[in-house]
Amino acid sequence: MFARYAALVKNLRGIVLFDLSEENVSEAIKWLASRFKYRNLGLPPTLIEKYGGEIGKYLGGNPFRKIVYPIPELEKLSSIVSEEAKIPYELSESLVLASTYISPLLVLGNKFIRFIEKLAVETVRVCGKLNVKQWKLHLRIADYTVLDFYEKSVLEAMQLIAKPHVSLEKELNTILEIRLKRIREDTKRYWRIKCSEGTSFLYYIDMLNVLKNRIKQLSENHSVALSIIPAVHVAP
Repeated sequence: MFARYAALVKNLRGIVLFDLSEENVSEAIKWLASRFKYRNLGLPPTLIEKYGGEIGKYLGGNPFRKIVYPIPELEKLSSIVSEEAKIPYELSESLVLASTYISPLLVLGNKFIRFIEKLAVETVRVCGKLNVKQWKLHLRIADYTVLDFYEKSVLEAMQLIAKPHVSLEKELNTILEIRLKRIREDTKRYWRIKCSEGTSFLYYIDMLNVLKNRIKQLSENHSVALSIIPAVHVAP
């Protein structure tokens, strides 16, 4: 499993989440496939199991690749996230793997958006419809967002997990406040399209914030799944 992870992690440009039964999702998949001809997008195991037969022509790098849990502990973490946040397992798995693979989450359709809105600590909104050039640019910027956050976020999570329980709460709250400031600073990357009102384009989900009440149940290996995830609502 780890060898497959190592082979994929550097070449992924996003983790994709969708419900194929939802209206317009098939068209959104075609649109993504046409925009990522030379880049890979990851599909979590649950989506492969549910829809692999229906989207077979897009698998094998066209542009979708099946992604895996590099260690069993992370699969268990997906269940913990689903339970703690009260969200569908498909979403919790996608968030855990987006962090693990250092990739933005690309959300097609609307089924999961109400859950994502509940988890988000900050949102980038856009006025009007984006053209193809704007989509391509800002999907690439979302990739930079998750990468630039990653190392510091994971180290912070590791330090908190190692902390004695008696001194944890105050430091946890301080770190969450610092991370929120970083997130708000990061929204400036999207200045070309950002506006105060309008359609939600990108949601920042701080996985440490999602699991703040479960820190003492986690191991150091779980830290890779506790970064800050930009979740892009793909609605071309």
